[in-house]
Amino acid sequence: MRKRTLRVFATAMVLSLAASLFTGCSSGNKQGSSDTTQGGADTTQAAGGSGDASGSGAASSSGKDTLIIVTANETPSVTTNLHNAVAGDYLNRMTHNCLFYMDENMAVQPDLVESYENPSDTEWVFKLKQGVKFHNGEEMKAADVKASLELCKVSPDVSLYGTSTGTIEVVDDYTVKITTDGPQSGLLIDLCHHGNAILPAALIESGHDFNKEPIGTGPYKLTAWNKGESLEFEAFADYFKGEPPIKKVIWKVIPEGSSRTMALEAGEADLIVEVENNDLSRLADNSKVAVFNEGSTSHNFMMINNEKAPFDNVNFRRAIDAAIDKNAIIQVALNGAGTVADSMVPDCFPGTTNEGAPTYDVEKAKAYFAESGLNAADCGFALICSDDTKLRVGQVIQSCLKENLGIDITLESMDLATYLDVTATGDYDAAIGGYTSNSLLAYAQGVYHSDSINASNKTRTNEPEIDALIEKIQATVDQAENEKIVTEFNLAINELCPQVPLYMRNNVRAYDSGLAGFNLNAGGNTYYDWMSWGN
Repeated sequence: MRKRTLRVFATAMVLSLAASLFTGCSSGNKQGSSDTTQGGADTTQAAGGSGDASGSGAASSSGKDTLIIVTANETPSVTTNLHNAVAGDYLNRMTHNCLFYMDENMAVQPDLVESYENPSDTEWVFKLKQGVKFHNGEEMKAADVKASLELCKVSPDVSLYGTSTGTIEVVDDYTVKITTDGPQSGLLIDLCHHGNAILPAALIESGHDFNKEPIGTGPYKLTAWNKGESLEFEAFADYFKGEPPIKKVIWKVIPEGSSRTMALEAGEADLIVEVENNDLSRLADNSKVAVFNEGSTSHNFMMINNEKAPFDNVNFRRAIDAAIDKNAIIQVALNGAGTVADSMVPDCFPGTTNEGAPTYDVEKAKAYFAESGLNAADCGFALICSDDTKLRVGQVIQSCLKENLGIDITLESMDLATYLDVTATGDYDAAIGGYTSNSLLAYAQGVYHSDSINASNKTRTNEPEIDALIEKIQATVDQAENEKIVTEFNLAINELCPQVPLYMRNNVRAYDSGLAGFNLNAGGNTYYDWMSWGN
C-alpha cells in the first residue's frame, strides 16, 4: 500500500482550471489513468480517458461479465438533484454524464462538451458532442443542457452548484452559452457535480420520476433497486464512448464491515467501497486481493448544531475541539488510514492553513471551558454515528470528553438516510460526518455558506462575514489573489470554530486482483466503464 500527499493533486487542479480560464478554450480529449478519492488502487488504468479506451465494448478475456460491489451505505436517492450524498454520487456517475468531469489528477476535463471558449470574464460558449444518446434513445441537445442546469438551480440539495451558472441560453441544437453574474472561479468545477448532470428536458418538464427510473447518458442503466439490499445496473449499448466491457454491475448493501470483508474473500463480491479498517492488513496480505490506500480530499469532523446550546458558545466549541485526541481516533477507528485534521477546511488545497484552529491540548481545553462559563453537568449531548467506523470514532470522543472535561455524551446509531434527514433539518445535537470536495470553494459553499442551511451546512453556520468571503473566493479568478482570500477565509472560520475537525480520511478500496482498470481520484470519483476483467 502507498500513500501520497494531496497538495500535488490540488495544485494541479487549480493550475489546470486557471489555465482554462486564462487561455479561453479547450478540446474534448480526455486522458485516463488511476485516480484517488473515496478509495483507489495501486493499479494501472487503460489509457484513453473516461471510457474512451476501456469502454470499447471488447469482451472480457476471462469470460466474466459482472462486477459485484459491496457498500456500507445505501443511497438516499438515484436522482441527480434530490441529494448531495457521496453514496448517491457513486451511482449517478454510472448512469449520467455532466458537461465536464474530474480526471485522475483532479483537473477539469470536457465530457459532454466537444470544445468551449470564454470570450470574456462572464461569457462561456460550449459546443456539445453530437450523437450522444439518452437511455430512452433520444439524442442529447442544448435544450436538455439548459433544462438540467436550471433544475440544479432550484433543487435545494444541490442548488449551491447552480449559483455560478448565471443565465443559460440555447444558441443552436449543439451550442450553449452561459453568462455569469461576474467572474466565477468555480464554474467548470460546478459543472462536474452530479447536480448538473444532463437529463432529458422533456422528462423534466413532464415531471418524470427520476428516482423510479433515472434517465441519463451514462455507461450504465439502472434495472432494479431492491431497497435495503441491492441495486442492479446493465451496460448501455449505445453509450457514446462505447459499450462498457463489464456488462452488469450489482451494488450490495452490507452495513457490517467484517461481513463486507468476508464477502470479498469468499468470492461473493469483487470490490469493497468502505473497507473495514481493522481488516486492512489481512486484505493486504491476500494475494487474490488488491488494496488501494491513498490520501483524499475527504474532511471528516464532528458536526455540531451551532443553533443549539451549548454549541452556540464559541468557547465551548473550542473546548471540546481541544479535548479530543485525534491521533487516537485515527488509530482506533481507521487503523492508521488517515491524518489529523485541525483546520476547519481540508488542508490539501492551496491557500489553506491550520493557524488559529484548536489543537489537542487538554490544559487549553480546560481553559476554553472555563471561559465558556458552562457547567459540565449541563453540557451532555447525543452524538449520531451512521456506521461502524463512525461509532468507533464516537467512542474515542466519548472517552476524551468525559476524562478531560467531565462531559457525558451518548452515542446514537442511525442509518445513513435518516442521518442525512435529521442533520439537514437541524433536528440533532451532534453527529460524525464528512465532506468530500473537488475544490476549497465547493467545500466552503457546501459546509459553511448560509445558503446551504437545510442542505449540506449541517452546523447551520450563518455568518455574513463568512458568506462574503466565500463569495469573494467565487468571484476571484486570479490564482494568487484567490489563494490570499482562501487564507483569509480559512483564518476566519478557524477562529469561529463551528465544528470539530477530526481527520483527513484516506481513500481505501479492496478488490479482486483480476479486475483491470481500477481507478479512483482524490475527490472520490470512480469510472466503472474504464474497468474490465483481465486475463
